[in-house]
Amino acid sequence: MTFAVVDDDDDVRKALSRLLRAMGHDVRAFASAEDFEAEPAVMDCTIVDVRLPGLNGLELRERLRSRNASAAVVLITGDGDPLSRDIAPSVGTPLVTKPFDADALARAIAQATSTQNSV
Repeated sequence: MTFAVVDDDDDVRKALSRLLRAMGHDVRAFASAEDFEAEPAVMDCTIVDVRLPGLNGLELRERLRSRNASAAVVLITGDGDPLSRDIAPSVGTPLVTKPFDADALARAIAQATSTQNSV
């Protein structure tokens, strides 16, 4: 699978990219939603931080879904933001709280891509 990782934290972006590559996936990393949108590419799944400067993760998720209703998106957050916890499940998007392990990420990806394949 091909993943986009969108996170403004360099360390998180690098670690998540390494983890996904170790799982056998192709990865493109972006420091912002705007950087991601500036380089359009087909992704199997986009992993995006909820709190980004500028266009935030929930807004990016909505833009992706407006272009492709079945876009697979996993939201990640470092603060367990109550709004994100409430909104993500109601819009069919898995949310993983940092720090997370490979198993939690794999479950979220499976959920996001199974939703994608069922639309």
